[in-house]
Amino acid sequence: MQIDRRTAHKLIGGALLGLGWITASKGQDGGLPLPNPTTFQSGDLVWPKKPGAFVPYKYALNTSAELDTANWYAERDAFLAKLSRDPKYFTAQDIAEFKSLDFREFYARYVGDQKPGIPRAYSTGGGIYVGHVGIIEVDDSNVPWVIEALLANGVVRSRYDQWIAARPGEIVWHGRIRELPLGDRARIASEAKRYLGRPYDFWNFDLNDDAGFYCSKLVWLSAWRSLHFPVDGNSDPRRKFWFSPKQVLYARLIIRLHDPGSYANR
Repeated sequence: MQIDRRTAHKLIGGALLGLGWITASKGQDGGLPLPNPTTFQSGDLVWPKKPGAFVPYKYALNTSAELDTANWYAERDAFLAKLSRDPKYFTAQDIAEFKSLDFREFYARYVGDQKPGIPRAYSTGGGIYVGHVGIIEVDDSNVPWVIEALLANGVVRSRYDQWIAARPGEIVWHGRIRELPLGDRARIASEAKRYLGRPYDFWNFDLNDDAGFYCSKLVWLSAWRSLHFPVDGNSDPRRKFWFSPKQVLYARLIIRLHDPGSYANR
């Protein structure tokens, strides 16, 4: 039986990955190791982060903590004004909690996935903060692409080599949903492509509303609509707080194939 090059590549790569023999590629400029793109499969996920740097909640480039804070307060107040006209599924208590929510607590819960009610949860130095996630698609030529929701352009698709080149010095986690065949997982990427061009909307809390996206909402909705289960175990899409990239990274269903781990604290 003859096997074409693409099939052989996947069979060999999969076998070596299963044995733990595929190593990470070197980072740019000899920096921290990056995931090996030959191990990517459609429906995989990638999380980029610059070590030791401030992680903006919208993953905008060239911003500062001060500007991020000011933007969030302005957006929160505008969102509260909208809720005063149309509260949707938010109760009066929910709205009051939003009014009292400060940026430090929001940031620790969203970017750091720290849990409320834990002493010192919102102090500095709270661990690895991850602020973005993208979906991998591998095309018919075995070229990997990243589908993601970005502040400036909404939902976009770009080649992985160009995507990583635009992030010098960053580290990247690589993961996938456990115990599902490739054909099923690939449907996540196919679903995400349906929303290319949709706008970025960080303040749309209904995870099953496809009018606008932020990065981890795109992951949740694409998995939910293609595989019919929630990646975080919560099947209610009507959320009252953001579903974060770090929640995806450490969800029980996700296996981390490339995990920089403690490097992220440097």
